Amino acid sequence: MRAVFDAPIQVGAADLERILVAGPPALIVFETPDCEPCVALRPTLEKLARDFRDRVRVIRVSESAEGWLAARYNLTCVPTLLFWRAGSERARVRGNPGAAAIRGYLEYLVTGESLPDHAEGRSHTLTAQFGGAPRGPAPRALHG
Repeated sequence: MRAVFDAPIQVGAADLERILVAGPPALIVFETPDCEPCVALRPTLEKLARDFRDRVRVIRVSESAEGWLAARYNLTCVPTLLFWRAGSERARVRGNPGAAAIRGYLEYLVTGESLPDHAEGRSHTLTAQFGGAPRGPAPRALHG
């Protein structure tokens, strides 16, 4: 019996690398729980996961504010959509550009034919967190 991925898969940062190395083409959506454009994107991801269920995995990563993850994937805003195939990033979209633009990128991901025109949409600036809140005031040398 073969698994059917007809809904977005929500994964933690620790599982992401394993999925990217082993899996078929994927749309990775980096988001945070407090991001309005991310929340608005979820119904679109649900529909596209159904439409592309046998060809592309749709993966949501909600821990995108973790500093190491933001640095590893060069995230400056959420949502950030990475279109991944054969072990590498093929395209990137910042923000929520809408269903039609995302569909165009997914078709490109599957077929390898012409890359769609650049698209962007509403986003939320990402404030990465490195190890939690500061423990005390900044060292004297950093005060102006």
